[in-house]
Amino acid sequence: MFQFDLAQNKFSFLSSAFRDLWEPEQERLQRQPQLLLDTVPEEDRAVVVDCWHKLLRGEPVEKTIRMMRNNRLRHMRCSVYPIRDAAQKIVAVAGMAEDTSRQQEFINYLAEFGRRKDSALEMVMHDLHGPLAIVQSVAALLRKDTQDNRLEEVVQYTTIIENACIQCTDLIRDLLSEEHLVSPEISVTRTRVDLNKLISSMAEFYQKGQIVQQTLVLDLPQEPLVLDLDQIKISQVLNNLISNSIKFTPSTGNITISAYQEGDEVVIEHSDTGIGIPENLHAKLFERKANVGRSGLNGEKSRGLGLSIVYELVRLHGGHISVHSREHEGARFVIRLPLYAD
Repeated sequence: MFQFDLAQNKFSFLSSAFRDLWEPEQERLQRQPQLLLDTVPEEDRAVVVDCWHKLLRGEPVEKTIRMMRNNRLRHMRCSVYPIRDAAQKIVAVAGMAEDTSRQQEFINYLAEFGRRKDSALEMVMHDLHGPLAIVQSVAALLRKDTQDNRLEEVVQYTTIIENACIQCTDLIRDLLSEEHLVSPEISVTRTRVDLNKLISSMAEFYQKGQIVQQTLVLDLPQEPLVLDLDQIKISQVLNNLISNSIKFTPSTGNITISAYQEGDEVVIEHSDTGIGIPENLHAKLFERKANVGRSGLNGEKSRGLGLSIVYELVRLHGGHISVHSREHEGARFVIRLPLYAD
């Protein structure tokens, strides 16, 4: 609690809590109370000045003010009221200032927790679409071939369905894991992964499910290309890029995925001969909520989330992704990943 005398330009009363907070500078602040304004971040000072003018006009003020103290940003919730003399002249201001920094930290954490939860649910909704579309397609093939007594195909189809379901459950388990929800940061669980096998299995997944009508070309080295990766998350990256190419490339077009080592990096190049990406969309292509989604060639809906997910997952691996495209000239995405994790 405090009371400030306007005529003497100093505090006439300060509670012990104020002294504890500002020790050892309380005497200096008592002599030069304007120094308090110096502890307020520059971008907030106009707000403090406005509050002061309201008090001088006789208006009470309820405001949370940010202040720097001991190199730490504090949030002070202030309730201040003007005091008048018998002639109704404002002679002082008095009130309470409560340090709510800890509460604000909890609020910020909960806000970030909510954002991560929403992000996880968005990723689940978006990235389950590809595997579930394959399950739907294979189920239709399974029904037809069973009716035609082509039972030798049934085992192959059920294997594809099983693998698609495993991919879905792995993705859900990863995104909704306890670690993901407890921490605002996305965790990356790295293992030694042969990127050649990962890309090949992903391509086979789409081809056997007869989801991809385009010609899918793989240009991979003969030797294993092993590096430290989170296999589930890089599978998400590949799944999003392939799904996008299928959506925006004519059935007679090509989708090409290549991978190679370049110095201490591994490079993945994903390209297609689709409708391309207008240059005016490049700057915001990897931003979440950037409203860059476009309908696919067959009217598929798009929320524009896929590439923002790709960008984030590549970044979490210490990598970088770039886009090279012009409208009507296809698209090429280049991903660079460190060969060894830090």
